Amino acid sequence: MAEKRILITKAISNMVLADDVYTLDNRLVISKGAVLTDEVIAALKDYSIFAIRIVVEDDGKTPILKEAEKVEDTQTEADKSEDGMSDSFTNSVSDIIEIGENGEQEQYFSQIRETEEFKEFHSSFVESVEGLKEAFNNVVMKNEEVDSTGMLNDVNNVVSKGRNSLHILDMLQCMRGYNDVTYVHCLNVALLSNMIGRIVYPDMDKAELDVLTLSGLLCDIGKMLVPEEIIMKKGRLTLPEYNIAKTHVFHGNNILKRLNLDPRIAEVAMRHHERCDGSGYPGGYRRDQIEEFARIVAIADTYDAMTSDRVYRSAMCPFDVIHMFEREGLVKYDAGFLLPFLEKAVQAYINTKVKLSTNEIGRVIMINQKEFSKPIVQVGDVFYDLSENSSIVINQVLF
Repeated sequence: MAEKRILITKAISNMVLADDVYTLDNRLVISKGAVLTDEVIAALKDYSIFAIRIVVEDDGKTPILKEAEKVEDTQTEADKSEDGMSDSFTNSVSDIIEIGENGEQEQYFSQIRETEEFKEFHSSFVESVEGLKEAFNNVVMKNEEVDSTGMLNDVNNVVSKGRNSLHILDMLQCMRGYNDVTYVHCLNVALLSNMIGRIVYPDMDKAELDVLTLSGLLCDIGKMLVPEEIIMKKGRLTLPEYNIAKTHVFHGNNILKRLNLDPRIAEVAMRHHERCDGSGYPGGYRRDQIEEFARIVAIADTYDAMTSDRVYRSAMCPFDVIHMFEREGLVKYDAGFLLPFLEKAVQAYINTKVKLSTNEIGRVIMINQKEFSKPIVQVGDVFYDLSENSSIVINQVLF
């Protein structure tokens, strides 16, 4: 098939995009293979998109028109429950779909798991977690010096398996369902912190990026000195138990201060639960009092914790987490780091299959620049702009 560049004013419904569409500041808003509708065309104009590339016949002129692919509601009665959530939330990966250039439905995340890229990523991830366990044990239990070079090499090896930040987020989503104990969480926080640093500061030198990455990797090392029955408790912590759990920031700070590390790493361990409005702990610090890298790690730590399974709860829907960040995060977190991260995070869900509060199954086809948690969702021939219909929300991402 050929492709052709046209002005957005010439676009009509049922044209097929031949390439991803980005804003002027390089933000992905809709993927190639999508079928245009009047609603999508209007949204592209709102994004100040002036031209797009469409699929045309071999003559290079005649647009190929096709109906938007229907997204079937494949939910069975066994999947339905009073709260609209699927019992197989953490285990099902095969429900994700993508509309490729040929318009066929593909099981997106299932396909990712079958790629050599993911297999290499998975192998590096598991090896890094095992190395992290040994390193934490050597530092905390044997009082040895930290092998920061080896730890960074492990993390950078995982990072190298992703083509870019969006690809790494895709890979991490495919890793969900693994036991999110301290070590996995720390590796995820390191990867996300590294990603945020590279998004916000593309020219950050390697030494600074290494400090940020280690800050995320070691932020929860103090949890090794918190009783396991508290860390792994399945129910809600009592107030005394919660106060004990919070001591991990002091433990982490004390452990890291004695090591031959950049002092900011120990400070991040102490301050990654502080919030810019003063509502965090342990000191109730406000934005300007909090180390910059601690403000980055705070975002990575919170996002991973809330979107991962815990012994006391299932993972939250990523769009609920993003909505939480939009609702109160701009006060609690550094907006200069938060907003670029949220935009990149939500891009990872384009083409993802979701369940709406109406119990319909749809597909995220376009992000909303003003409210990242409320994208445009296609259900069959219907397109819901969730930013304009507050009565409908995404209840579940169908992994």
